Amino acid sequence: MLITGSVIVGYSVLAFFIALIAGLTLWCPPQWTRRALMQRLTMKRLFTFPRLNFDLHRILGFYAFLPLFVICFTGLIFSLGWFNKSFYAIVSGGEGLQPNMIPVSDTLQTSSRVVEPLDSLFYRLKAESSEAKKLSFSLPSKKNGVFRVSVGHRRGSRSRTDYLFFDRHTLKPCKGSGPFTGKYEDASAVHKLRRMNLELYDGSILGLFGKSIMFLASLIGVSLPITGFVIWHRKNRRKAR
Repeated sequence: MLITGSVIVGYSVLAFFIALIAGLTLWCPPQWTRRALMQRLTMKRLFTFPRLNFDLHRILGFYAFLPLFVICFTGLIFSLGWFNKSFYAIVSGGEGLQPNMIPVSDTLQTSSRVVEPLDSLFYRLKAESSEAKKLSFSLPSKKNGVFRVSVGHRRGSRSRTDYLFFDRHTLKPCKGSGPFTGKYEDASAVHKLRRMNLELYDGSILGLFGKSIMFLASLIGVSLPITGFVIWHRKNRRKAR
């Protein structure tokens, strides 16, 4: 059910994304004059319903285009695997996207203690990353599981984070694969960009201001299919007459 829902949402976003691009091309004036631009950037004072609906669709849609474009693009990376892999291959110069693989602990070790190694690991990381804003630990649920540690270097940022793994018995660092493994400073440019995807999606990369922009743009995005349908319906009804 989860996979089915992701596919439905993903292709719905793709359809909206295509409509968004098509809408921008229709918005562009045939001649780039000052008068033509002003007609497409300002609301008319004549507030009849057809005119108001048309202006809401065309003008608000233009102002919300960029944040809606970012929301759709980053959302497609989350929901459609082929889109995610294609984008990664383009920005990385043809490299394949490595799946996020979590390493395993040495099962030959017999110690079952968790608290003592965790305390030792906490103080070690605290000393190594004295300027870290956040230390988050995930305990292993299986015998071959590892300690998963997130070391945040900027308050409120999820991208500037080290994703570290340690053997539950020996506390030796373990190496995983994928964009969300290893230290942020050692990550490639494309992996850093991939880590930023969620912050770009919800606008948190710009803090509260960015979140507010994305929220308002989302409200406008909800209205676009409605106002667009009204325009289409009135146009078809006029043709029928």
